Amino acid sequence: MNVTGTPDLTGVPAADWLEARRRHAAIRAFAELPDRTRADAEATAAVLGFDISFVYKLLARYQADPRVTSMLPGRRGRRSGDLVLAAEVDEVIQAAIDETFLTRQRVRVSDLVTEIRRRCWTLGLPRPSRKTVQKRIDQRAPKEVLAKRAGRKAARDRFAPATGSLDAPWPLALVQIDHTLVDVIAVDSVKRQPIQRPWLTLAIDVHSRCVAGFHLTLEPPSATSVALCLAHAALPKAGWLMAREVAGEWPVEGVPERLHLDNAKEFHSEALRRGCEQYGVAVDYRPVRTPHYGGHIERLIGTMMGKVHLLPGTTFSDVRAKGDWNPEGRAAMTLGEIERWLAHAIVGVYHRDLHRGVGTTPLVAWERGLVGDETHPGRGAPVAVADPRRFLIDFLPLERRLVRREGVFLHSIGYWSDVLHTWVGERERMIVRYDPRDLSRVHLLAPDGRYYDLSYRDLRRPPISLWEHRLALRRLREEGKAAIDEEAIFAAIDAMRGITDRASAASKIARRQRERRPRQDVVLAAPVAQARPVVTLEPLPADQRVFSNVEEWS
Repeated sequence: MNVTGTPDLTGVPAADWLEARRRHAAIRAFAELPDRTRADAEATAAVLGFDISFVYKLLARYQADPRVTSMLPGRRGRRSGDLVLAAEVDEVIQAAIDETFLTRQRVRVSDLVTEIRRRCWTLGLPRPSRKTVQKRIDQRAPKEVLAKRAGRKAARDRFAPATGSLDAPWPLALVQIDHTLVDVIAVDSVKRQPIQRPWLTLAIDVHSRCVAGFHLTLEPPSATSVALCLAHAALPKAGWLMAREVAGEWPVEGVPERLHLDNAKEFHSEALRRGCEQYGVAVDYRPVRTPHYGGHIERLIGTMMGKVHLLPGTTFSDVRAKGDWNPEGRAAMTLGEIERWLAHAIVGVYHRDLHRGVGTTPLVAWERGLVGDETHPGRGAPVAVADPRRFLIDFLPLERRLVRREGVFLHSIGYWSDVLHTWVGERERMIVRYDPRDLSRVHLLAPDGRYYDLSYRDLRRPPISLWEHRLALRRLREEGKAAIDEEAIFAAIDAMRGITDRASAASKIARRQRERRPRQDVVLAAPVAQARPVVTLEPLPADQRVFSNVEEWS
């Protein structure tokens, strides 16, 4: 309830002020009783020298405004907004509110009114109107109402002060990253039939509100999604925009000083932690039960989803907005086309539109943060990424493997490069990083601190994704195959691809599987490693026959 008309304290007569203090002390004691009864109300009335009905009125005034001024004596006569009700009826209403309305059952006001009228009828009392009951509800503290109906967390999230620091005094001082399921259905690139809604991983520079980078994929959020989004944010984007025929300026690049993330599993991966440590990027996790900490990225996601509602195939964010709209029947854009559209929306519209949070456009705020103005010095050029390829690899998922004379085995697949001769027989396991989108090449971190590319031992094998690999393993296990080896895995994937190609015109799942195959543009640029002649492999130790503890990619 809004409190208005608070008097000037210097103009309150001394006698009225003393009376208000007397009333305030008694009513506060009454209000703080854990289980108020009619006997307590009668005792308070005896102390104050008032009727019990007036005590309840003072209690209502105190609950709406617990200050001393709410107890000041007023002019005689009923004023507009005062509640006139028999004390017995008011007691029934208050009890019903406590016992029925302020519970986790969250009954409706109409049901509460029905219950109050039933109780009054049973006691032979006048039955109050809905308006009267609603006034009694409105007199309760909103925080108390929400806490009892939705829980203390909901009340804390809504009413607790938004304390805590999200200080971002210059560009890249703080970058927030989060995921969302895009409100539009993508189609496959061959038959242009609907497949699914893609996932968007988005990064925002809190200082300028510029979009630092993004990654669009059909896969659920994973450590790889975070790595690719972070790489896109840190690396120059001129070539990326040119490859997608997007005209415009996207100057955001450089290593962020601090990442701000929520507590999802993919943000706690070893790959992300080690990559951030490598480049001196601090990582802050959103405190539990503090949704305001992620406000910048959540508002950006809301802005971008509002824009995609203009696209064919949009699912909208609210089922009520959808109406009789058929998103699958109107879906028309492939994953690549949605990515290009998002790039245009960011570069050509969002970055050039006035942002109330920074008082100018994000593009101007970015430039101002670098070069400074008459009131604030600029930070200067951000720390550039010296080796883009190395930067991305440093954030990819990792496993630890021994180097054997047959090569390195990851996911039951053999890899080789002539450089491995140097470390055959080493007792320490070495870090091997991989891109789940394409397992045809992995990257071994050698003792000299360099990454060396390893290719399939058998270069006749096609590129496959980790998603396809897991699907093949599942199929082999369902068929009861006791020994799962490289030959069986690739044979199963080849068979599944054949089924997918034949069924793609009729099956959404099959089209989705085809779109998840590795594409040429996802392979990291690097010299092709020399393959070793195919030989009969010795049996592997049990700990290397199958993979475990890999990054989520389901």
